[in-house]
Amino acid sequence: MNELIFLRRPGAEVGEQREYRSTFEVEPFDLHGRHHEVTDAEAEVTVTRLSDGVHLDLEVRATVHTTCDRTLQPVELPMRFGDSEFVSRPDDEELAVKDWMLDVPGYARRALPTEIPMQVFAPGTEPVRPAEEEEELDPRWSGLRGLFGTER
Repeated sequence: MNELIFLRRPGAEVGEQREYRSTFEVEPFDLHGRHHEVTDAEAEVTVTRLSDGVHLDLEVRATVHTTCDRTLQPVELPMRFGDSEFVSRPDDEELAVKDWMLDVPGYARRALPTEIPMQVFAPGTEPVRPAEEEEELDPRWSGLRGLFGTER
């Protein structure tokens, strides 16, 4: 399917709904000190015509290939994200809409960096944390020690 979806079709009746599916490619990018490659990107889009615009339901699924922060081994992150928005103008930069055309890969490029966690760990690994030590309590706070039923 075409990667551009026309949102406001002439002659469409209020309440008319159209569904679209799109597979597309997203260019690799660097974020949080790691290189990310995106595969298997696809979107499901539902456009509902309203009297003064359209309602857009958009869901993107993709697999992001990156590296584990602890082991530096390859990791696959299945991603699922989207938006459900009312679009009343022909241009919406946040949704990658220009002249009532939704740029599906453009939306994914804009949204993916906000969806990827700052730290990525392979299954079975955990972040490195300092050894737990007995937390010293400032003596001025010792009178509050039993206030919430947690004695130390």
